Amino acid sequence: MLDPAPNLSLHDENSDVDIFDHIGITNRKRIAEELCTKLRKAIISGTLPEGYIFPNENELCKRLDIGRSTLREAYAPLETLHLITRTKTGTYVNKKADTNNSMNFDLIAQYTDPINMIEYRQIFEVGAARLAAQKAKRRHITELRAIVDAMEQCGDEPERLTELDFDFHSKLVAISGNELLIISFNSIRLLYEKFVKKQFEKHMLPQSLVDHRALIEALVDGDPDKAGHVMTEHLEHIAKVARTAQLRG
Repeated sequence: MLDPAPNLSLHDENSDVDIFDHIGITNRKRIAEELCTKLRKAIISGTLPEGYIFPNENELCKRLDIGRSTLREAYAPLETLHLITRTKTGTYVNKKADTNNSMNFDLIAQYTDPINMIEYRQIFEVGAARLAAQKAKRRHITELRAIVDAMEQCGDEPERLTELDFDFHSKLVAISGNELLIISFNSIRLLYEKFVKKQFEKHMLPQSLVDHRALIEALVDGDPDKAGHVMTEHLEHIAKVARTAQLRG
């Protein structure tokens, strides 16, 4: 068990960590969820470093103007993610080795913001598409075309479209042949499908079909630059739909 670093406690007047004075709760109907999200980000980013000791519950509740049950509700997912440890003597942030392990990645991904999903895909999938263009075989092209045909035939069914869309993108990653990319991409499937389903509910199918076919042609040509460019445009189309929905939301 990690020994909490006493010089990082908010009880220490010399502490540089003072996130709770600026954390702010904007949605009083979803206090626990918002607090959990902000604490999770602070821990993952290192704003709340390993060994950081949280204020005692009474003090923290007073500072945030919340009840103890709300605070404990916010803490619960953080414990599940192994980001914090709660004991009789206090609550503190776990070691980076515990919070950044591969098993924890899948759990963290399920709680992350849509903007993180967009950025992850923009960085990750463009490179994967470039690799796929260098390694695609005829059978891979046939498989990708079959998925796109199935998407076109199933019509406006967001759940089925979401499954097929993941199949298409995971197939691209698999064609890259890089096992680390394959494992990483498949670990975010739940979040991916949750995110993409919302885009298909906003009638993203026609654009997706155009983009997917363009990606296939880039693979047929064996052109990594073209594949990277098409993937970049495809993900920007998705991001645009997501941003529009968020503004209307």
